[in-house]
Amino acid sequence: MTFLEQIVHELKQEFGKGIADLTLIVPTRRAVVFLRQALAKAYQQTIWAPRMVSIQDFVRQTDGRQFPDIMPLVFELYQCYGQVMRKTDPQWHETFEQFYNWGEMLVKDFDEVDKYLVDAKQLFTNIKDLKEIEAFFDLPPENLEHVKRFWETLRGKGEDLHEVQKRFLKIWQNLHPVYDLYRQTLQRKGMAYDGMAYRKLIQRLKGAEDVFPAQQTLIFVGFNALSSAEEQLMGHLLKARQAIVYWDVDLAYFTPPKDKWNLGKEIYTDKSGHLTGEEPGKFIREYHSKWRDLESRLVISDMGQRNKEIYVTGVPLQVGQAQYLGNLLQEAPLAPDQYQEHAIILADEQLLFPTLYALPRKIEHLNITMGFPLRQTNIHDLLLRVMNLLRTQRMSPEKTPIFPYREVVDLLNNPYLKAQAPELSQQLQEKITKQNLLFVPGTMLTEVGLPLLLKHIFSPPESKGAPDLEALLDYSEEIFTYLLADTAGENDTLEAEYTFQFFLQFQQLRNVLSTYQPNISVRGFANLFRDVIQRARIPFEGEPLLGVQLMGFLETRVLDFDKLYILASNEGKLPDTSKGTSFIPYSLRQGFGLPTYEEKDAIYAYHFYRLLQRASEVHLIFNNQNEQAGQTNEPSRFIRQIEHFFQGHPHLHVHQRTIATPAPYVEPSAISIPVDGDIQRLLTQRFTTQEAGAERKRYFSATALTTYLTCPLQFYFRYLAGIREPEEVEESMAANTFGSVFHQAMEYLYKPFKGKQRSLTDQDFAEIKPRIEAAVKQAFADYELGWDEQVRGRNYLLRSVILTQCKRVIELDEEGPEFQIVDLENHKGYLRTISTSWGDVRVNGAFDRIDWLPEVETYRILDYKTGRVELSPRATLDDAFSDSKHKQMLQGYLYTWLFDRQHPQSRVQVGFVPVKQVGQGIQYLAGGKPIESAELQGFEQRLGQLAEEIYTNQFCQTEDEQKCSYCAYRMICNRG
Repeated sequence: MTFLEQIVHELKQEFGKGIADLTLIVPTRRAVVFLRQALAKAYQQTIWAPRMVSIQDFVRQTDGRQFPDIMPLVFELYQCYGQVMRKTDPQWHETFEQFYNWGEMLVKDFDEVDKYLVDAKQLFTNIKDLKEIEAFFDLPPENLEHVKRFWETLRGKGEDLHEVQKRFLKIWQNLHPVYDLYRQTLQRKGMAYDGMAYRKLIQRLKGAEDVFPAQQTLIFVGFNALSSAEEQLMGHLLKARQAIVYWDVDLAYFTPPKDKWNLGKEIYTDKSGHLTGEEPGKFIREYHSKWRDLESRLVISDMGQRNKEIYVTGVPLQVGQAQYLGNLLQEAPLAPDQYQEHAIILADEQLLFPTLYALPRKIEHLNITMGFPLRQTNIHDLLLRVMNLLRTQRMSPEKTPIFPYREVVDLLNNPYLKAQAPELSQQLQEKITKQNLLFVPGTMLTEVGLPLLLKHIFSPPESKGAPDLEALLDYSEEIFTYLLADTAGENDTLEAEYTFQFFLQFQQLRNVLSTYQPNISVRGFANLFRDVIQRARIPFEGEPLLGVQLMGFLETRVLDFDKLYILASNEGKLPDTSKGTSFIPYSLRQGFGLPTYEEKDAIYAYHFYRLLQRASEVHLIFNNQNEQAGQTNEPSRFIRQIEHFFQGHPHLHVHQRTIATPAPYVEPSAISIPVDGDIQRLLTQRFTTQEAGAERKRYFSATALTTYLTCPLQFYFRYLAGIREPEEVEESMAANTFGSVFHQAMEYLYKPFKGKQRSLTDQDFAEIKPRIEAAVKQAFADYELGWDEQVRGRNYLLRSVILTQCKRVIELDEEGPEFQIVDLENHKGYLRTISTSWGDVRVNGAFDRIDWLPEVETYRILDYKTGRVELSPRATLDDAFSDSKHKQMLQGYLYTWLFDRQHPQSRVQVGFVPVKQVGQGIQYLAGGKPIESAELQGFEQRLGQLAEEIYTNQFCQTEDEQKCSYCAYRMICNRG
């Protein structure tokens, strides 16, 4: 028999059909439904039913005022708060969007202050002198100590207060006037929050007002922790002989186990004498001891006298818990008439969808008490993206809207929007990436034939200045007009329902904003709208008394089930250890009797053990996955308690299980691409001159050769398979972009002197230096990096670095030997071939700069290096072809060999300019000595051998896995 059935049985015996004159009050509205069922089961005939109501509805009905949602209450509080603050500080200014988040917290604090009948004037008093405490506060000694401790900690030993402390005190000293004005304002408008109704009811009772007729009897059923107002209400009615209070308790935690629980081992109990500890029965012991001579009645069960199988099971991951539950239910002999005996309880609501997907099909009826969270829908994602677009939009110098590329791309990729114009969406993203647009012009998005909804989204009201609230609301409502029209023509009724529910939430917000007309920015409106839609839920429709019950933990109050499946039985979830936000400090909450986390833990303990009382089979399932950031995945403290206290008990059997799905470690096999006929034909097509008309002719460059020497497989991926990293917009210049911008700027600076058969003079350098910023600006424009206000964050710093480096390289050239500029950034003019068994292989290099040094009659090939320059004086040509660490040596010889074809027998030196360490000067290959013809012949021979190797050997992975750290292909080849 369940607790509610026991209550109805006792009431039937005591009152018979006179039960109709009673009012039955329970903790929750859901309990009312089950109470009605118990009543029908007990009487089995038509009778006049008693009034059955939750405590919240009962108090509201005695009050008569309106109880609005949280948002209107916050608006009213903001207006009252502003009135009070301006009296003490005429310069005070705090926008509604700044106030909203902590204003919501303050409404909840005021609600608790009233429910716990706290003297608000005493609580919100600013103590200027610690000696005032004992004289001013009328509190019990223990509570007074908590108050003293807070003010002593805040005031310290007379030191100057920090700014945060000063700001707290400034607000704190005004909270009592705010509280009074707020209550008066709500009273005048016929509005209230629950705490006001509780306090008013107690005041009426104390004033001897005839609130409840003398013949009315109130039955309070299944309560545990009471607020001060609830406690005084029950106490008043009990003393007036107008009430009966039924408590649901178990001997395991309510009475000392002298008789039934003394099994000869101290381990069965803690020092309090209770099997499960002091915590679960904490509140009821206090209330019953106070009212035991009145109609305070205990409904006592004894879980220790009935066999109870408790299975504690650790399962990795959330989805793993759900799948395990599905397997349990699939194997259980579950007939439809037994559904109501089973309850699935989720201590973490994020398990709702994994659980729904995991339930076996044989469960024909399921009652879900948790609402469907709309934040898990595509429409929610769309609305969230739109609000982010509003929050982050800016105005261009031309006074047109521009949007951060991430927000634009996120919107274009939203599944709902992407389905409307998939090809156009993809084209826009490619265009944004190709042009590297950090900020996307609104005109670019509204002039390309997008669907009307997308055009409207990318045409929001202006964000600068004081925004027009009505324009923001109209803009948002128009989005819903498009969405509702679109979903009306579809067969997806769920999508239409989601959209409609969001629209209802928006209309409520619009009504509130239109009523209060706050001065709110675009960002503030977006934040408010986002907060509203994130809370939206659709209640599941179903028969509450039919089927397996699926509910949240606190929804189980007063209810009993024979088979329990409690998921997420982890510490932090059961009990929920997240600390609610409050402006009232912890010590003051203790001092004035407001609830703290200790009371919250005791409430969870009671409900947990109360659930176990009448169940015969309990499955406590927890996540035992290895620790992750911010998650310890410890079993709940309640699991540890029952493992300890129930150990060896004759009727309470605890079974330990661990469900593991170990994945055997498989050593990744080495990847090797054999050079077969197809690969050889591809190499011939790409790199030789034999294939006339072959597409995409390529050549061996210094980069390609060093890539092969680093890792042959990487060479295959990049140059043969054509696998490239996806292009992305660079919010911060990548290393290659940084180098390209620098090279481009240097080309602009020296281009006017290219090919002039004269050396640069001091006058030339004097003319170059003022053009540095213009050259860098043009290079930034070439790479779509913007300038001025468009360059932000790290790019702003890198812009300064490039400007400085260009200047230092110019100064280095000015201080160096006399030179003429022969060529700049020549990428094609020095192409050369080398004969191999598979054809004449094309070889080329990109020359940054070629100078003529007239004093020594030598050509100088220069390469700008934005990375490190590493030239070992001891390295040989063999080293250059065997180890990619000597890639700059290989590059130097390659450039000399290429240059030698057009300028045979010329004296050539190769130098590298370390851009980030210009002070080191130019780093020359072979110490600046010209490369001899014999060396070039040796280089050509080795180059041919390397080409033959590429054509015949396998493309295998490098053995040095350190080289894989920054490789783009490390995930493909299992080196990630």
